[in-house]
Amino acid sequence: MKTMTVSKAKANAWKVFSKYIRLRDTNNLGTGCYTCGAYYSIDRMQAGHFISGRHPTYLFDERQVHAQCKTCNIFKHGATLDYEEHLIKDYGKEAVEEMKAHRKDLKQFKVFELLEIEQKYKSKIKEYERGN
Repeated sequence: MKTMTVSKAKANAWKVFSKYIRLRDTNNLGTGCYTCGAYYSIDRMQAGHFISGRHPTYLFDERQVHAQCKTCNIFKHGATLDYEEHLIKDYGKEAVEEMKAHRKDLKQFKVFELLEIEQKYKSKIKEYERGN
């Protein structure tokens, strides 16, 4: 049996987490972009980070990952000013300042942690698919 690598486990966990985020942010109108408010089908949306996903501290933080359209997430580089404004409304200025203060913290995931994250979000997806 081939050993699971951290990079493969992270990719698997991200795929499930991303689906959960987009599903969480979907309603009867479609999936709303957190930053511009446009609605698209879930498959046209992305899971966009307030603080870049390259910073592993917040890679799987539900508070700072939301559905974003490709325009905001890619072409507008996350639309961070609009993103921050929405985060402050949703979580408060103190929480946003804390996120920003810890954005450079290092987090090195272990394979078992990533497998746990993957399973956690698979379960959450099943709950949503059953109607919460």
